[in-house]
Amino acid sequence: MTKEQALPGIPILAPGERITADIVNYIQYAKEKGCSLTGPQDMEIARLNVVKK
Repeated sequence: MTKEQALPGIPILAPGERITADIVNYIQYAKEKGCSLTGPQDMEIARLNVVKK
């Protein structure tokens, strides 16, 4: 395991957080720059799963 793989990074979204246009824009920006995003069910980040209360 490399050092980069061991670091958890900074979460883009936290459970319960509102998904704003700024967050969606940041996710798109990170994808375009080739950032490695950890944790999404859809690794292509083509969609976000939202749970309604």
